[in-house]
Amino acid sequence: MEYKINQDETLFFEKFLILVMVLFFGFTSLRFGMVGIGEVILLFFCVSQILRQESILISLQDHIFSVFWILFLYMVTLGFIINSIFDISLQSVSFDYKAYIVILFLCFTFESIFKKRSSLNLNGLLRFIFFGGLIVVGILYLFYVQGIYQIFGYYLTYGGAEIFSPFANDYHQFAYFLSPLPFVGLYIIKNENRYGMKFIAALGIVLYISAGIATSSNTLVSSWVNTTLIFFILMIWGKLKRQYKSTNLILLFVCFVLLALLFSYEGIIAIVKQFFEDSSNGEHRILLWINALKAWKYSPIVGLGPGSYTGNVVFGGYEAHNTFLQILTQGGILAALAYLVFIFRLIKVTRLNLYILCATVTLIMYGFGINDLRRTVLWFYFILFYFLCMNTEKEKAQRGA
Repeated sequence: MEYKINQDETLFFEKFLILVMVLFFGFTSLRFGMVGIGEVILLFFCVSQILRQESILISLQDHIFSVFWILFLYMVTLGFIINSIFDISLQSVSFDYKAYIVILFLCFTFESIFKKRSSLNLNGLLRFIFFGGLIVVGILYLFYVQGIYQIFGYYLTYGGAEIFSPFANDYHQFAYFLSPLPFVGLYIIKNENRYGMKFIAALGIVLYISAGIATSSNTLVSSWVNTTLIFFILMIWGKLKRQYKSTNLILLFVCFVLLALLFSYEGIIAIVKQFFEDSSNGEHRILLWINALKAWKYSPIVGLGPGSYTGNVVFGGYEAHNTFLQILTQGGILAALAYLVFIFRLIKVTRLNLYILCATVTLIMYGFGINDLRRTVLWFYFILFYFLCMNTEKEKAQRGA
């Protein structure tokens, strides 16, 4: 009994630290240089894991994230060497290298932790992040809607505009925390037995969406819209496949989807137009993408190394505002292939849970409009969703055996 209490207290403390870490990853204006409370907590977890292990073993099965980052760092280093030898467009690489190494340690740390956790424990952690985040974001959002834009001299808005970006120098850092949570809320509602908690989770979804819209991120909104469409298509399709064998009913469903798209045509076009025409820096996304591809052609196999190689002109010093293109310019086609294999594996594991799949897809789609390689909260979510689904299936297989 005493062990059970101590274990519960330890797990609660771990969940609390993780929640603080994930929140402070986005509170970039509270950092001292590149180091903030989130990075300090990550260091604590990392050192604790290393000290507990007699030997450090990395396998593709248990460390797919770490393996990807090791390969990616190797590829971008080759790209940097090529860039240096041919003097194509040399840039400072220390910032990207530091950020990538931090994310590598994050991946190794939480892969090591989560592979040992039961699905029940990981599910509890996800709930803790959802409801704990709801309290923090709810309070900050309440200040914001009341017109209070500063707390102790730190801004709740971005760049002097009325854009909700609490303690964040870049509103995308905060928006990434919000992005999967509406689908996490639906997951909680589906699995929760208490109606009071279902109601709170539903309110949480509304608040997270409202806060997300207040960030003014058209990338976040477009990822939500696209993923919601995918969610309904997969949900209805799944029900039709399970309950009916009639081809006519499936065709009727397809026609219904096409009609729904037709009636919402203008709204969809407006969202698409805003997404393609505006980046967070005010540039035209299509132009950024075209110039990123032009830069990639200078070193197509291994890329040009860490740095930003696009803009209104080639090598204009801006990021590609697209994760895949950023990987392509930095690590070439070899790194891009590694990333595609990684994403395929991530989707394959999470596809067995529609809600977690859509939470994952939202994060992936966010990367279509912004570079998310350095977003620590994104990689934490990826790891949590991956092991929640994988450990659930392992436990089902063990019970079946």
